[in-house]
Amino acid sequence: MRAAAGVHREEDAGVPLGTVVALAALASSCEVERLELEGFSAVKPVVVDELLPRALPACLTAAEEQELSRRLWALGLFDDVAVERRDRVIHVRVREKWTLIPIPEVGTAKTLRDSYASLTLTESNVAGRAIECGAWVAYYQLAWTGEGWCGEHQNHARAISFEGSLGYSGSGFEFDGTPWSWERRRTGGQVGLRLPFWYGTQWRFALTLEGQREQLFGDFAPSLAGDGVQLGFGARAIWDRLAWNDLAPRGSRFVISGHPGVYLRSGVDKPRHSVTSQWLSSLAFSNRAAILANVVVEGASPGDPNHSFLLGSVPSWRMFAIGGVRGLADNRFRNAFHAFGNLEGRYAVDLGKRWFLQGVAFVDGGTFAPMNAVGDVEPPLGALSVGGGVRVVPTFLAWLVPRVDAGRALAPTPGWFVLTGLSQYF
Repeated sequence: MRAAAGVHREEDAGVPLGTVVALAALASSCEVERLELEGFSAVKPVVVDELLPRALPACLTAAEEQELSRRLWALGLFDDVAVERRDRVIHVRVREKWTLIPIPEVGTAKTLRDSYASLTLTESNVAGRAIECGAWVAYYQLAWTGEGWCGEHQNHARAISFEGSLGYSGSGFEFDGTPWSWERRRTGGQVGLRLPFWYGTQWRFALTLEGQREQLFGDFAPSLAGDGVQLGFGARAIWDRLAWNDLAPRGSRFVISGHPGVYLRSGVDKPRHSVTSQWLSSLAFSNRAAILANVVVEGASPGDPNHSFLLGSVPSWRMFAIGGVRGLADNRFRNAFHAFGNLEGRYAVDLGKRWFLQGVAFVDGGTFAPMNAVGDVEPPLGALSVGGGVRVVPTFLAWLVPRVDAGRALAPTPGWFVLTGLSQYF
């Protein structure tokens, strides 16, 4: 039967009238017209706009507001963040940190020559845009190393961001039972871009181009003779659900980075590929207590000890802190593959005025496949250390955490150790 003329029926309109009204109400309830910012001084408001999923005015869901808060924390520029909806306004209140930070690191070993020391100077908010630039100089691996880098923050929601570095690195090579001892020197760098970090996904991606000149000095196996150039590119994927906090982070982050490459030497091309992966997870029991687990797996194409990994005490900075096995000499355990984990229990007490004292208990352990002086891969060995430490956490300073760790390495070479620094170990 047809409806009488002049009478409207909802089913004839295709969409029920009640649904249309509900959708209109939802759109109105999630509409945000502008941001209202409080506490921003050194950090420019444009940084917050870069974190939004879309330019305002726009509809933002409750989940997107929560993700905005997580990304603000992830910048590492604030020790207090609050995101609150007020009708059609998003109110963002923060408390900024001081961001120009010097970070010295010192680690002891059985001999002074096997110890390490470094000095890093980092500015995490260049031009007020959350751009991180820094430089470091270090003595470790029996040689001197230096590097400078710069990169936009990694939480851009709608734009490509950039990173780059230039550096010189020296590495000393010594192997027990052989007459060979040499130094490898590299000069070069990389440039890269990071794709937009869209809301609705936890993944972000980056691509890099890499190149460096490599020279060898000293006595080494004839099969390693000759200087050359290493060229390659990198691809990095990060799954990020880590809610950062200076005292007790929550959630997890996974990173995998592949680096296909080639070494050009005296007309001979040799493959130089590597892959690095890290899983970082934190279980927070309160805003001051947490258990953190850090698991790293790395591998390199075998055949040349100049293309290898080290399993030592030095925290390796590769866009984030990776860590190692505390108590091991940093130049003795070159390998084609290693897997290690760090487990830390952390508890902090309030000293007042944005100062905290944090106690730490840790266990580090792993396995690795050593390389000998000609690049042959030898049977795997285990590594294990235990200990405890204390940190002073001034939350008003970005990334600065005075640290002392002490403990005992149990394998592969037993011994007591003390490590100091001005950052968390991982």
